[in-house]
Amino acid sequence: MSEINLDTVKHIADLARIELQDEQAAEAFTKELDKVVDYAHLLDEVDLSSTEPMFHALDLTNVLREDEVVEPLSQEEALSNAKSTQDGQFKVPKML
Repeated sequence: MSEINLDTVKHIADLARIELQDEQAAEAFTKELDKVVDYAHLLDEVDLSSTEPMFHALDLTNVLREDEVVEPLSQEEALSNAKSTQDGQFKVPKML
């Protein structure tokens, strides 16, 4: 039995801001969306009782290094590669 009807397709098209040209296009979308729903029901039948829940399909680990406390740069070191400085600060062009 079809779960998707013409009114549902028109409502979804309205929400997605899809303009359906005519009733024939709406009927075609009805059949396509009904196939998608049927496929989703097939997935409901898969036995997942032995499958561990996961957040991602790949086993990812954090690739960032550990934080380490280091001595900060002095003002002179921080400004040493600056193109232009003024009064111990970076000097940059005005941006308006």
